Amino acid sequence: MNQNSPESLNNNLPVVVNQTWQQTTHNLPQQIKKTFIQNKVPIAVGVGTIVLTPIILSLLKPVAQVTIKTGVSLIEKTKGALAETVEVFGDIVAEAKAEVAAETQHKANLKAGLYSQQQSNTSKSATS
Repeated sequence: MNQNSPESLNNNLPVVVNQTWQQTTHNLPQQIKKTFIQNKVPIAVGVGTIVLTPIILSLLKPVAQVTIKTGVSLIEKTKGALAETVEVFGDIVAEAKAEVAAETQHKANLKAGLYSQQQSNTSKSATS
C-alpha cells in the first residue's frame, strides 16, 4: 500500500482520533440529512432569497427611481421654501430692530427735551 493513501494516514493517527474521524465521516450523510430536516424552513428562505433577489430587484428598480426622483424634487422645493422663510423672518427681525432703535431714539429725544426744559426752567428761576 502507498504510504500517502488516506487509509495509511488514518492508520498512523492515534486510536482516539482515528475512531472519532471514522465515526464523523461515517455519520456524515445522516448528519447532513438530519440538519436539512431540522432547518428546512431557514434553508428554503435562504435559497428562495438567493433565487428571487435578482428578479425582485429588477422589478423594484423603476419604483426606486421614481421614489428617489420624488425625494429629490421635494428636497429642492423644501430648500426653496426654507430660503423664502429665512428671508421673510430676516425682514421681520430687521423691522423689529429698526422699531426698537426708533423707540430708543424717541425716548432719548424726549429725555433730552425734558432735561433741556428743566434746565431752562431752573436757569430762569435762578435768574429771577
